[in-house]
Amino acid sequence: MESSYRDSPRILIVEDEPFIAENLQEMLSIFGHENTEIANSANQAIKAIKTSRPDLVLLDVKIKGDQDGIELGGIIKEQYQLPFVYITSYSDKETVNRAKHTQPLGFIVKPFTKDDVYAAIEVALFNKNRIAVKGSTNVLASSNPTTYNNDFIFIKKKGMLEKVKYEELLWIEAAGNHITVKVEDGREYTIRKSLKEITDKLPKDRFLRVHKSFVVLVDAVTAIDTSFVYLGEKQIPIGRSYYNAFTATLNTISAS
Repeated sequence: MESSYRDSPRILIVEDEPFIAENLQEMLSIFGHENTEIANSANQAIKAIKTSRPDLVLLDVKIKGDQDGIELGGIIKEQYQLPFVYITSYSDKETVNRAKHTQPLGFIVKPFTKDDVYAAIEVALFNKNRIAVKGSTNVLASSNPTTYNNDFIFIKKKGMLEKVKYEELLWIEAAGNHITVKVEDGREYTIRKSLKEITDKLPKDRFLRVHKSFVVLVDAVTAIDTSFVYLGEKQIPIGRSYYNAFTATLNTISAS
């Protein structure tokens, strides 16, 4: 348990309303993110950042004190280069315009649901890891030519470890106390683990949860509408909050 705690993402909650902060912390615990801390002001937040260097900050727009959440977001971006997600009940044009210039990885709008929080965090961590992978590729290649880059996972079946490349692992479906892994060549594996347990073993820059029961390989997605993610002819349901968070990460243009 101690190792799992250390390995889980460190998440800092900056919120000056104790009930909301504790509610968020409880939600994160349900998602398996138990390595969390709460700060109720910009000063406390900066101290926590210097001490624990969180992987993600959940930042209320209207915290009390000398600096509001958006000002703190600018400081976090410029001085500490940490990813953050805004929590806000303010969606007016002026607030959104101020906020977007600090380049958050997302927004959680009050009143929020558990699914809203989960989707925002998963997408933020997904994008954080994708940015980190892109930024480190050339450094790894030049500084350590013997680095071995795993692009596969082994799944044990009937005493045999079978190799599955990430690019072939199309989607994962949870049902009851087990999950089913679908592979491109028609292979299928039933595993007695939770969806979170298996996704923790997969690269977060390549796999994304689109429903409480489904995780998909992002590269395999061919189309999206408000009800389904399409992997070729396969339709996988997408939750409302997951749809908004997922499509927000995509480069899109409109065609007539």
